Amino acid sequence: MKLLTQNDLPLHEGTAVAIGLFDGIHAGHTTLIHDIECQAGLKSLVYTFDTKPNHAAYKNIYTAGEKVSIFASMNVDMLYEQPFTKEFSQLTKEAFLQRIVKDMCAKHITVGFDFRFGRNAEGTAGYLQEQAGRFGYTVYVVPAIKSGAEKVSSTLIRGYIEHGEMERTASLLRRFYFIDGKIEKGRHLGSSIGFPTANISTDKLLPRYGVYATIVQIDGKCYPAVTNVGVKPTVSDAGVPNVETFIFNFSGDVYNERMRVNFVSFLRGERPFPNVAALQKQIAQDAHLAQEMLRDLEVYKEYILW
Repeated sequence: MKLLTQNDLPLHEGTAVAIGLFDGIHAGHTTLIHDIECQAGLKSLVYTFDTKPNHAAYKNIYTAGEKVSIFASMNVDMLYEQPFTKEFSQLTKEAFLQRIVKDMCAKHITVGFDFRFGRNAEGTAGYLQEQAGRFGYTVYVVPAIKSGAEKVSSTLIRGYIEHGEMERTASLLRRFYFIDGKIEKGRHLGSSIGFPTANISTDKLLPRYGVYATIVQIDGKCYPAVTNVGVKPTVSDAGVPNVETFIFNFSGDVYNERMRVNFVSFLRGERPFPNVAALQKQIAQDAHLAQEMLRDLEVYKEYILW
């Protein structure tokens, strides 16, 4: 997959373009990707944005780097991430569309039914359809995708993540929710009580604070693990959340290595313990439960992104 920059524009080969924020890259987004990949004679191109407009406190479901790895796994030909600058936010709907047609050489455009664009979100999927003849492209508007009675959306998935409902999250994403990061040096508190951990921090959306059965990926290999997300109230008063993982049957120096933590199932909420001994006993119980759950990693392979 080619990562486009401003220096690559304008393109000179016809493209089928899927446009959207793609926060979550869920089942509905997969339909958009499938559509652009089915357009004969056109290169598939995803046009997305580097942030959610007007939401300073917004936590992304996926980071920009994670989105790249997901789109690459879906065999998209090209990806362009539009910086959401003040200047860009003031483009009229017509000016935005002209950019897509001219810079991206769009011959086919696909969007979700609720896609909005341009200054004050004045552009709609209907507007794209109205202008198709004028600009010489075809359009496909993806209708709402349902999961039972609920519309699949990033908002729905965000709620599942925030409540620790990882099985439901995986069913809508069609992959485990994961967090990527570089393993950091900690205070070695885990090692001191018999559970050495690999720690990563992130600015993206965190699952509900608590303990999870997880599958970690390091250097192309998968390992069962148990992960705590939160602020570790028993042993720390810093109040800074992180992702701390005890990897089963693993040894070696992995500091500064990249690690992906796939969240399989919520085990319990984070809570303070009266002393370290009580915490140690609980961690042992959590680890045993997670090990039993993850005894056969083969059954989880289809939900792991490589």
